[in-house]
Amino acid sequence: MSIVNKVKSLGARAVMGDTDVRALLEKDHDEARALAQQMCDASGMRRMALLGRLKPILTAHSRAEERAVYAALLQVRGAEPPHTLAQEGYVEHGLVDELLAKLAALDPAGDVWLAHAKVLKELLEHHIDEEQTDTFAELGNYFSRDELVAMGERFQREKAAILDGAQSPRQRSVAARVPAARKATPRKAPAAKRAKRSDTRRASGAKTRSRAAGGTRKSTRTRR
Repeated sequence: MSIVNKVKSLGARAVMGDTDVRALLEKDHDEARALAQQMCDASGMRRMALLGRLKPILTAHSRAEERAVYAALLQVRGAEPPHTLAQEGYVEHGLVDELLAKLAALDPAGDVWLAHAKVLKELLEHHIDEEQTDTFAELGNYFSRDELVAMGERFQREKAAILDGAQSPRQRSVAARVPAARKATPRKAPAAKRAKRSDTRRASGAKTRSRAAGGTRKSTRTRR
């Protein structure tokens, strides 16, 4: 983390728009930092509730960043820093994944859980600080403003797709049925009920014909 890159990243943050990929990454970083700190401060099952919020958003952020940002940095030709930063980012994301999985398997009431949570928080802080200085500076060096906006759009798409895929099967099933339910046609009555209605209509028709025939005979006798 050089002073030059720190100055560059601070200058970039002062002028970059909300759709710049760096602004989107920073927004996610702030949310992850806050949740990691809350996990360390919490106790009992509150810890697991916070982990349940942090794990999906942090996983989606990591995968989307790898596909939209790190992949682009690795394609920069003739420059070592972007490649190194991307490779280090992949490694640190892997360590975060391992710690998240470990926390999900441990007893949240134990000291071991808290130790892992603190290490996760420290790793996130290191990763975020380096990314928001060195990586942000390299992105500004090698990509235009339009390219950074396009990178941000891809990052958002990737993250949204991952979060949507992380929904439970039941959640996806309910979401899929809602539009269909609005367009559904009335269901037909069961066969037994249809048959009963048909019998009722036939019986009613027979009674009507019988009354009509009786009235005709009565009218004939009257004329005689």
